Amino acid sequence: MENPTFRLEGVVKSRDEAQDFEGPLSLILMLLQKNKIEIRDISISEILDQYLAYLDEMQRMDLEIASEFVQMAAYLLYIKTKTLLAVEEEVTELEQLMSSLEKLRAKDFREAVKAVLPTLADYSAEGLLLWTRPQEPVSPAARVYDYRHEGADLLRALYSVFSRSDAKLPGPPEMRALAPQRIVYGVRDKSREILGILGKGPVTLRSLYEAGRSRSEVVATFLSVLELCSMGSVFIEEREGELLLSFAGGDTESILEAIEE
Repeated sequence: MENPTFRLEGVVKSRDEAQDFEGPLSLILMLLQKNKIEIRDISISEILDQYLAYLDEMQRMDLEIASEFVQMAAYLLYIKTKTLLAVEEEVTELEQLMSSLEKLRAKDFREAVKAVLPTLADYSAEGLLLWTRPQEPVSPAARVYDYRHEGADLLRALYSVFSRSDAKLPGPPEMRALAPQRIVYGVRDKSREILGILGKGPVTLRSLYEAGRSRSEVVATFLSVLELCSMGSVFIEEREGELLLSFAGGDTESILEAIEE
């Protein structure tokens, strides 16, 4: 639906002919240009008659364009009323329009703030249930390092840092018994285990990884598979989305001797 063309006569000081405005937006923008349009010369009834005649030609009324016209007409009526009633204080048309727009903007801002108030209230109620320990005050005396050391003690401490002679002391026997011992898997030993499994038939790479009981064993499995594939002792093929490993054949001991630890 195209915007109607409003024809207003005698509204431009420097021109006597009719002035056309393409839609409500064009008319309201023309009003913003000071010293060109007199509010007293704008006939609201004339604009309304033209707009109603335009709507009669349409098969159905476009509510979006109608709302634009109502908003534009309301501003015109407001500005014209203020101008006709103003006696002592001279207020420009632009100032009147800007004041109205600022009030609408402030109203929208208040509505936006009110919309988030329930959420902020929930956060506030949750925060009131939390309790934190206050920071303990530190006395000025505690900030001063008042220990005294002999020069020989400082040299011994410095020597122990550089020599690392006492950096890692062995624990007592009872502590060593409780601490779990780390198991390191060699590539050759893991390759021997993989070749033994493949000698019975093809297996998936996933099953080899799932059999690993630690990160070290999984890493050793990965390195062993790479080594065996590079030597041509193991074939890998994809079957139904899984990587299937099979033994290519050969002497197992000769293959293992060629693997470097």
